[in-house]
Order: sequence, then C-alpha cells, then structure tokens
Amino acid sequence: MCDTNGGTMPWQVESITKEMVEHFPSTTIGIHCHNDCGMAVANSVCGSHAGVGLVQGTINGIGERTGNADLCSIIPSLALHVDTQMTCKDQLPELTKLSRFVDEILNRSPSNAAPFVGTSAFAHKGGLHVAAMERNPLSYQHIEPELVGNQMRVLISELSGRQNILGKMKEVFGDMEDYQKSDRALAILNRVKQLEHQGYTFEGAEASVHLMILHASKGYCPPFQVLDYHAQVNDYNVDSASRVLSTFQVDGDDAASSKHCSPATSSSRATIKVRTTSENPETHEVEYHDTLEVSDGNGPVDALAKALMRALEPSHPYLKDVELVDY
Repeated sequence: MCDTNGGTMPWQVESITKEMVEHFPSTTIGIHCHNDCGMAVANSVCGSHAGVGLVQGTINGIGERTGNADLCSIIPSLALHVDTQMTCKDQLPELTKLSRFVDEILNRSPSNAAPFVGTSAFAHKGGLHVAAMERNPLSYQHIEPELVGNQMRVLISELSGRQNILGKMKEVFGDMEDYQKSDRALAILNRVKQLEHQGYTFEGAEASVHLMILHASKGYCPPFQVLDYHAQVNDYNVDSASRVLSTFQVDGDDAASSKHCSPATSSSRATIKVRTTSENPETHEVEYHDTLEVSDGNGPVDALAKALMRALEPSHPYLKDVELVDY
C-alpha cells in the first residue's frame, strides 16, 4: 500500500489496512508512506499495529519532496513502545551511530531535533526539568537513551538552574560537600548568564563549562596560559581569474616557469607565546616557562593550532596524538 502523495491520515491507514488484511489473510501486506503531511512515521506505525507485516522507509527519512518514513523513528517505536517482535532489537544501540554515518556520507547536517537519534532528543535545559530528572529520569524521557545508542545531555544556558551546574560538577569532581557545590554552582551560573547576555552561548560548548567549573575550584592551577598570539594571512594573488588558472596543470616547457609565476594564492602564519609550569625535582617548587613558537598553516586556525601544539608538546607530550579536525 503506497501513500504516494503523503496525504492519508493515520486513522484512514488503520481502517484500510484492517480491510486489506481481512481480504488477504495469507498475504503479507506492506506499506510505503511519504511525509508530505508529517504523518509518514505515524501512518507506518498505525499500519503495523493494524496488521502490516512489511514497512518501507529510509534512514533519517531521506526522500523526495518532504521525505519518506523515517526508519530511525519507526524501528525504535515498534521495538520499544509497540513491543513488536523484531529480529533487529539487539542492534538498536547502533541506531544513532547509523543515522549520523548516513548523514556524514551524504554530506548532510544531522537534525538535532530528530526523535531518538538527534543530539537534542534527550537534552535538558530548564532547571525544573533537570531537578525532576534527578529524581525520575522517565519524567522527561520516554526511554533510556542508551537503548538507541544516544545519551542524555544537560545543557547550560541562561535558562538553567543550579541543578544543571551541579550535574556538570558531579561529572568533573564526583561527590562533593553540599556547601561547596552550592556556592560554586551559583557563581558559575551567574557567570554563564552574564556571558550569554554578551552574546556567548554554552549549549554546544560543554568543554567551556568544564573549564569554568575548574577555574572556580579552590587551588586550581591551569596547565598552561596563552600570553599573546598573532595570526597573519598573506594573499599573493587578488586576481580571481589568475587564481583559477593557477590551479590547472601546465604541460611541456611552460611547466617549470609556471612554478615561478603562479605562487600559492595565500598563506597563513601564527605566532603564539605560552606559559607552562613544571615542578623542580630538587626544590619541588613550581617553575614557569615562557615559550614563543611560530608556525605556517592552511588558514589561520590551522596555523594557530600548530603553533600551540609546538609550544605545549615538550611539557604535554600526549598532545602528539591529538589532531584538530572538522573546524
């Protein structure tokens, strides 16, 4: 059964499916839904509940016009809420990974709000929500996110309460005394609200929140400090037509001369000065070391990253295994 124009309602699908199953009792009935009315998943689940044995869909609902039925919603709904006997139940924890893999292969931006597999599907921002989650996670979550390979996230923003910060502090420090947690949480929350009023956002910057928690901790000493930095971009060719021509391969006698007349269109260079700390093995006192490094790179971010790595690797050798990607 094909809902080709995507205009059928769920109660219509259920009625039609029951009639088809009655007329063809020995035949497996299938359903193929489009999402023009936003009902593709609902129609597929209703069809399955009424006797459909084959449900067609696509990962992330990819398809023409407004898309097809999203298997990333249909499969866990049937497996976890309808309690359908499915042979792939044991593979459900791989669902989120599969969804993001398909988006990456197709060069699509994943939908944060996608049910079950989106990064916001189990994210909680409001202080009241987070406080309730501490007592009963199912009060604001219909399943445990690990069942589909996702995870719960507590977001930090100006709408957050102290409970949001306390949850993050527990991740960083584990158990703490109540009086310590309360004072620090309030100070960090006020700082977050102040910065968000200036235009900063922390919903997708959990590492920045962790750093704020560490800086609010008594006796914390940063492993390094950036004293100053400078990034410079030099453009050697402002003529757009020459830029295009310089990318072509030159054959014959002109090949050698092209290397001299067609330099790279731009280059980036970064200079950074970093202060690191180390412990004197004889006196056991903390010593400070200032390092100045320069690096070229493919753009200013790459140049800054390379210069920072050079400055920090002598005191933090594990950084040799860290690579900056996807920026």
